Amino acid sequence: MKHYFLFLLFAFCSSFGQTNYFPHLSYGKSSQQILDLYVPNGNLKDVPVVILLHGGSWSMGGLEYTNKHALDIANKGFVVANVDYRYINDTISAKDLLTDIGAAIKYVSKTSGKYGYAKKEYHIVGISAGAHLALLYGYTKRNMKSITALCAPSKLDSPEVLELRKNSGHLDIIEKLAGAKINPSGNNVAVTKISPFSNISNIPTLLIHGNADNVVDVSQSQNLYNELKRKGIETKLIIREGKGHDVGMNTPETEIQNIKDITDWILQHNK
Repeated sequence: MKHYFLFLLFAFCSSFGQTNYFPHLSYGKSSQQILDLYVPNGNLKDVPVVILLHGGSWSMGGLEYTNKHALDIANKGFVVANVDYRYINDTISAKDLLTDIGAAIKYVSKTSGKYGYAKKEYHIVGISAGAHLALLYGYTKRNMKSITALCAPSKLDSPEVLELRKNSGHLDIIEKLAGAKINPSGNNVAVTKISPFSNISNIPTLLIHGNADNVVDVSQSQNLYNELKRKGIETKLIIREGKGHDVGMNTPETEIQNIKDITDWILQHNK
């Protein structure tokens, strides 16, 4: 019995060097409404708090997609909430995923008193579908200090995105995300409404994209960057030469560089 207790204690409160790990904390009733919390030791009063969102085309994957990246960011001395969220379906759309993110952030804020980190003014980071959600949440809620988006689909109503989805047989994913059928002749208001490009607000935004990405074309980040610059919003675009949709996150040396760029951006905007 003693050994079983010690096993449970290790499973639910492990320590990676100077980072304490609290897995699968529930912020809602769904089995997918969970997050992993990484909390460094020491005085956390001015430590950045990062909300991390995984990818998976809004319809697959989970915390396992980003647990290494979460730990790498946490080991830089940051508090990190690696957030899972529900999959889209006929009744769950983008607005529900934004609700999930909001509920996760509320949970992280409520838990702050237990560990001594900031109660608000967090940073949000996302990869692929998670990058889309990070941008959309950040721009519409306007309560983030910074946004970082890796290989982000940012203009879902663009003809090239809809054509790619149609050719791959996954146009229904965009329809479920928007909660509306696609109009082949254009004027897809519901899709425009969930496109970060159409919801830009004054949040410092870092964009990282591979120029060999055959899932989300690099032009999605380039066009968003140009629009942010046009509107006078602080932004930075990093193009990873020869990298595909993983933006080099699965290559050790490139992942190290991505983590550095992400954490540098966050520190720059944590004042």
